[in-house]
Amino acid sequence: MSENVEEISTESEELLDLKAEKLVQIMVDRGLHSIAPKIEQSGISYLSISELLPGEKDIQIKSLLDKMTRSGILNAKLIDKVVMCPSCRGASILAKYNCPRCESIDIGRASIIEHIRCGYLDSKDKFEKGGALICPKCKGVVRESDYRKIGSSFQCNSCGSRFESPKIKHRCMNCQEEFTYKDALYESAFEYSLSEATKKNVAKGTLPLISIVNALKDSGYDVSQKAQLQGRSGTMHTFDVVARKEKRVIVASFSFEPKEEEIIGLFAKKYDVDPSHTLLVTLTPPSKEEEAVSKAYGVKILCSTGTQSLAEQIYKILNE
Repeated sequence: MSENVEEISTESEELLDLKAEKLVQIMVDRGLHSIAPKIEQSGISYLSISELLPGEKDIQIKSLLDKMTRSGILNAKLIDKVVMCPSCRGASILAKYNCPRCESIDIGRASIIEHIRCGYLDSKDKFEKGGALICPKCKGVVRESDYRKIGSSFQCNSCGSRFESPKIKHRCMNCQEEFTYKDALYESAFEYSLSEATKKNVAKGTLPLISIVNALKDSGYDVSQKAQLQGRSGTMHTFDVVARKEKRVIVASFSFEPKEEEIIGLFAKKYDVDPSHTLLVTLTPPSKEEEAVSKAYGVKILCSTGTQSLAEQIYKILNE
């Protein structure tokens, strides 16, 4: 990341590249608190990221996320385990039950009953004859009170064998490859979120302000960070961002959450400096009370949301 951002760890400093930096910035900028997996026929994907990193394949995105997890930038939470084809890595898998003796697919579940009077035990379908139950051994009519249920098992209609568990095979619906559990890929699907160390780093305000700075620069503003402006009272006031363009001056400060005292403190600076726009950049949305206070004091709160990025909010203000 930028040189003035504190490194999360020595390992993350070595592993963190421009793509990882961009991803963290996007998550902060858009208020994207977690990256959830989507299990599709083609496999495990992370659509919320692939849309933001165009051109990156699923396997490249997964590699980046794993790399950021190992370096302590992200946390990974196991969501699911997915059976995948060892040939094409597809996740559209059909399970097939086969007879363990002859491998026929013509098998079914059989209910095993015992004729109490003579002790004959077999599948219930062997008793069925002409709409009634007739014992194959003693030939007597078997009413519901005349038998007891023993359990159930599988039965092969091809070779007649009976078994408790079928042989399970998988067929990939993408490439038609057949395989057993021994050859199947059993992939983990994780949900990723910013680690506590990263959140602390973000809370210092450097990352959330990057998109603000870039948007102002793109709009032709001369931007300074951690800059001071002298007010009409002669007092020097420090802002996280000061942007100038002709006669317009925009100031911005960062706060993890928009507390009322933060808003009032920024208003005091605003009153003395009299900028064109006074912005408070936060990671937590304001409450109705905080929103009302900010409007009363002329302080605009910009907050990361899932629908509108900080940069988009800046462009909207500049175009008003």
